Parts: sequence; C-alpha cells; structure tokens
Amino acid sequence: MTPPGRSRAADLDEKTFRFYGRFTGWLVLALLLSYLGLQLPLPYRLLAVVAGLLGIVGGIILLVACFRRRLPVMMHISAIAALLCCGIFTFTAGSQAIFWQATVDFDQCQASALTERSMQRCLLEYEDGMMNSVPGLGR
Repeated sequence: MTPPGRSRAADLDEKTFRFYGRFTGWLVLALLLSYLGLQLPLPYRLLAVVAGLLGIVGGIILLVACFRRRLPVMMHISAIAALLCCGIFTFTAGSQAIFWQATVDFDQCQASALTERSMQRCLLEYEDGMMNSVPGLGR
C-alpha cells in the first residue's frame, strides 16, 4: 500500500515506464497505418483492417495492463483513444471490403468526377451498389 502523499505511479520503475511507453508508440504506429491504409486504393486498403485489428488488440492489452499495474492516467487515455480510433478505422475499411465491387466502382467514379453534382451521383450509385449487393435489400 502506498503512503497517502505519494502516487502509485511513483512506485513503478523506469524499465516499466519505458516498456509501456514503447508499447504506446507501437499503438500510435498501428493507428497511423490504419488511417493511411484508408487513403489507399482498395486492394491495399486492407492494410487498414490489419493495422486496425492490431491496434485494437494492443489497446486492449494496454488497457488491462493499466488497470492491473495502476499505470498513470495518460496511459489509460492513450489506450482508450487507440481502441476508439482503430475500431472506427477497422469498421470503415472492413465495411468497404465487404462491399468490394461497389467500393471499386465508387473509387473509379470519384476519380473521374469533376463537379459537385457528379460527386453526388457517385455517392448515390455507391449507396445503390451497396444495397443491391445485399439480398432482399436491393431496389
């Protein structure tokens, strides 16, 4: 038990802080790779799914370690932020991979769209393509 005037973080050694600091750095790398993967064309966009899943797993591991070892609050915040961001990026890239053909068509349409009206048409075609690929939901 720690004395009342001292925080639990002061009891942790330098090696532990360094390890979890590096671990947080790897989470940031997974976060960046998943974000950058979303910007790539579709076959390479699956990098976002893989990096996002690694970030989610790493975030869970870090969050469990934060509660068990009573790490500083900033470690808790970084683990939660990595979980949320990597989860959103993984969901987005995974959804685009599920609707593969509609996403390929949308990317091609968007690359050739010059006006706002043509961008809206691409988006409507993308929505229609997604709905038509799900049995029972097609228009």
